[in-house]
Parts: sequence; structure tokens; C-alpha cells
Amino acid sequence: MKIKDFDYFYGKHTDKKCLILGGAPSIKSIDYKNFDGIIISMGDIPIRLQNECYIDYWINANSEFPVPDTDFEMINQVKHNTLLFAHSVVRPQNYSIIGKELKNNWFEYDQRHFGGQPCNKQIDSRFHLKESLECCNHIGKTTIQEFLQKKYKTLGHYSTASTVAIHALSLAIILGCKEIYVGGVDIPTDDKDYTYFGVNSLIDNLKNEKGEWRISKYAVKRFLTALFNMQSKSAFYSDISDILKDFEYLNNLCKIHNIALFNVSEVSNLRKIQGFKYISADQISELL
Repeated sequence: MKIKDFDYFYGKHTDKKCLILGGAPSIKSIDYKNFDGIIISMGDIPIRLQNECYIDYWINANSEFPVPDTDFEMINQVKHNTLLFAHSVVRPQNYSIIGKELKNNWFEYDQRHFGGQPCNKQIDSRFHLKESLECCNHIGKTTIQEFLQKKYKTLGHYSTASTVAIHALSLAIILGCKEIYVGGVDIPTDDKDYTYFGVNSLIDNLKNEKGEWRISKYAVKRFLTALFNMQSKSAFYSDISDILKDFEYLNNLCKIHNIALFNVSEVSNLRKIQGFKYISADQISELL
């Protein structure tokens, strides 16, 4: 079923606990199987964990995976899950396939067209292009950033976001969760630390979520960096400052509204944010 707007999500899980699971290997130390709240995840983690825990929300903001009109069979494997994808980044070519084949609830959100304006007329100076893009033909009613801003009456909003984990945290806040744990979101500086949960060998870096060869420049770079122990910066490196500013904005919003927010990754760059509390995976288990 297609979800029409953000109002469907607003306050849907008021006062519930929420666990956000990113793709870093550190999530294996978290007792997600016994977590007594909702779980939001991303990337291929819902596929990898489908037999281990219940993923409530699967959020995407990249053009590779999951794409609903081509990856619907894999998406359907994650039962009773709601898929959210940024249609300004993920642009399905066949909505009739989505309507016919996708079994779970789904929602396409905007995270780019602030003020309802196309990319080349942006009111946000952090994102401005000289030309409009294909996505500008499908501008949403409001962006996820502005919906959050309106509901929580903040003076500004976060950027278009250089990692989907930021949108995942925003969703948790919109859902009304009052206790939020962010795990597996490391935002590494060095490429050697840019590894994925479930990737057990160097050669796995060259395969996608379906086990097919993935010969992208980022995959090859990670493979060569690991193989020759090269000193190289991660794909996040140039955006780390902006990423941390966005998380800091959301952390401050949580403080103002008495939402308990915790980072669960000991090695995450989130630990650089003053006031963003760190809690170990063992401490979460003790609270369950």
C-alpha cells in the first residue's frame, strides 16, 4: 500500500523505544533480537537480519539498493516492513510494477526540494545547482526536513544529508519515539574502516546485496585499499563536517523535547559531537 504523506508517521509510535541499525560491523555487538521497541534500518541490513529480528522501517536514499521496481522480490522478503525511499535520489521507472508486486507498505519522500522549489532555485544555500534535474518533475508536498521543522517548531532544518542515517534518525523523531539508540553508524574518516556488517572477505567488497559483482569505483577503491593496506580517505571524508552538523542539529532538537538519544558505536565519529551521549551495547542489554 502506498502511504500518502508524512502525517501517517507522525506520532505513530509515541513514547516507544527505537533502535537505528546502520551497516557497520559494530551492530553485531547489539542485542537487537531482544530489543523491545521499533527498529529502523537501511542498506542491505534488513535482508541480512530478516531471520534474526523484526525490522519495522527500511529507509533508503541512494540509487543502488533497494530500488522498489527492480528489487521488489528482495524487499518482499522482509515481512511486515514499511519501505521509505527518497524519490529525488531513487527514481523508479515503473510505478505499475511497484503497485502490483511490492507487498509491503511504501512511501516516497522528498529530501531535496526545500520550499517546494526545484534544484536550481533552492532557498537553502547548502544545496544549489545551476540546472533543474529529473527529480524536479516530482517535487513532494514537503521535505522530511521541513516536516520535522514544522512539527517541532525549530528555526531551521538539517541539510539534504550525506548519509541516510540522518533521515533514519529524523524518522524516529517524527514517529514520536522518546528513547533512540543509533548503532552501526560509524562515519569513518579512513577507507580502511569503511566496512560492512556481513562482509567476511576482501572479495565480498566487490559484490552487491544480491551476490552479484559490483564493479563501482567505490567498491574497487575499498578492495584495493584493504588489499594493499593503503592510506586513503573514506567516501564520507569530504562530508563528515556537514554530517556531524546535521546530527548535532537533531541531537539538540532531542534535548529540547526530552528525547533520550544515544550513540551505540564506540568508534563512531558521532562521539565528536558534544552532548551526543555514548552508551555501550552491553548497557543497552542491561536496560532491556
